[in-house]
Amino acid sequence: MADVQPRKRRWWLWILAAALAVGLYFAYPILHLADSARRKGFFDKPPVENYEASQGNNLRALYTALMLAHDSDGQFPDTAKWMDAIANRVQTSNMSAEDAAKKFVDPSLAGRPGLYGYAMNDAASGKYKGDLKDPKTILLFTSSDLARNAHGDPKKLVPNPPRSGGSWGITVDGSVVKL
Repeated sequence: MADVQPRKRRWWLWILAAALAVGLYFAYPILHLADSARRKGFFDKPPVENYEASQGNNLRALYTALMLAHDSDGQFPDTAKWMDAIANRVQTSNMSAEDAAKKFVDPSLAGRPGLYGYAMNDAASGKYKGDLKDPKTILLFTSSDLARNAHGDPKKLVPNPPRSGGSWGITVDGSVVKL
């Protein structure tokens, strides 16, 4: 009877050693890959982008966000709330919220809170891009209406006199044009 106890202990030691060996067999490659990824910078945060606001950059960024919303929803947003509809689509992963907010403001109005300077054409409100007959239809443009979610007819809302940098728009097909 005295020898039963040591055999049991040896049996559990062998099971424990085998479990440890199997664990290390599978854990080592995973740990090696994780360490390799860490050394290559895989887990590092990307550098923060400093957005350079300009008429062209802003219009292209807003256009991209509008097209993402269009592709997601199957139509352009209602013009009465177009900025609100695309607000979550203008910020990239390597950009601060403050830099993303610059995209909504005409650079000539920067530093003046509550003024935006861009409007969306009412002709595109709630429509699919294919429903618009002319792909050169102005979609977004610099506007004399400086409110958030400004919208209307580009011919009626062009700033007069033009703001510094001129009056620009972007068409349904993505072409930046001087108004």
